[in-house]
Amino acid sequence: MRSVCIYMYLGCLSVPVARELVLDCIVERKRMDDLCGSIIDGRFREQKFRLRHCGLKHPIYLVEDFGSTQHMSLPENTLLQAIVNTQVVDGYFVKRTHDLKETVAYLTVMTRYLQRLYSNKTLVSCHQGSLEQARSSSTKGNDKMYLMNFPDFNDSTVKNKVMTVSEVFAKQLMQLNGISPDKAVAILEKYPTPKRLLDAYEEQDSVVKDRELLLSALKCGKNQRTLGPSLSRLIYQLYCSPTLC
Repeated sequence: MRSVCIYMYLGCLSVPVARELVLDCIVERKRMDDLCGSIIDGRFREQKFRLRHCGLKHPIYLVEDFGSTQHMSLPENTLLQAIVNTQVVDGYFVKRTHDLKETVAYLTVMTRYLQRLYSNKTLVSCHQGSLEQARSSSTKGNDKMYLMNFPDFNDSTVKNKVMTVSEVFAKQLMQLNGISPDKAVAILEKYPTPKRLLDAYEEQDSVVKDRELLLSALKCGKNQRTLGPSLSRLIYQLYCSPTLC
């Protein structure tokens, strides 16, 4: 079990050639007071976006109770809604625990489950960039499991690394009220950079309304809900408003 720079618990496997492979499961632990603080300062949405792009298929949000919520900076209903949205809207599995003892017990159970899952498999090290291709080309029933190596994973999640244009674009989008990590991902898959989005606006008719609605039908998240006209209009105004140029 590893503690890494952004996430709390990560399953790693040491192999004979002195390399570590990252198991396809990661647990982000949020104590209730930390959840409150991260919502207030904006870290919560950024962390969910990073978790979405870490390359692991089974992210788990573990929310640990911490005393009474009455003395926290946000109402209890706001915290509970954030937890529900993380599961229903963002599509993460959410585990609630009452205290640290229950958290440790859950992590112990998860560790044993992962040991059983991987015990009879042939584990193959992959770089993050080739991981999806290796998995998709693997035949059904094959006992090989392709895993990322730990240095690749850790490098990709360093918070203060130089960001790509797409990563900066995503951070900009998520500053808008209503843009969740899933919605930002959907926009980036279609338009990876602001320039690509601006070019798409230019290709539309000069009628402002058509440009404002360019993103409205974009499918987002597991439920494939559309982005909608309001958010589409908001994004257009952010990048194309004459007052911002």
